[in-house]
Amino acid sequence: MSSDIKAPDANPYIIPDPAANGATIRRAFVLEAIANLFSVPIITNTRSVLSAILAHPSRDINPASILLARMLGGIVVGGLTSALLVGATNTRNGIESRRPVYLLLGLGEVALIPLLILDLLKGSGEGAAISQKAAAGSVAFLVPPLLWRAYVLFVRPDMFGRYTEEPDQGTTKKRT
Repeated sequence: MSSDIKAPDANPYIIPDPAANGATIRRAFVLEAIANLFSVPIITNTRSVLSAILAHPSRDINPASILLARMLGGIVVGGLTSALLVGATNTRNGIESRRPVYLLLGLGEVALIPLLILDLLKGSGEGAAISQKAAAGSVAFLVPPLLWRAYVLFVRPDMFGRYTEEPDQGTTKKRT
């Protein structure tokens, strides 16, 4: 196999670029992964969480809403958090995953924010799914990370980090 061919399962020894080592973005990834763990109660205490956020819990809590909430929690905790933890590593795969992870998370926020605002505009009437407090709080928690992602993606992509490969050193070593 030529040294120019790269396989996604290979994680060769790399040397992070000192001028763009990704330290800030790595901290941001870990911080967001830790914050995502606050979603665990959606999985473990679903009924209580739904009672706190739904506009009409007595009407809207049912087996389907509990399952969907748990699935959402599973995506956040199992999927998104795992992607953030991989991106926090200073391996070739970690560094190369940072931009796609931020694009994925940012696009999710771009989709969620308008949906939450639409629900917020319904007030506390029959058509509202979640309470105004929950909708406003969710928007307030989603906008800052979206702005940060846009800044990193479009203004400071160097923050994702760069590296030089050292294929002679083996395929499983890494420098952190």
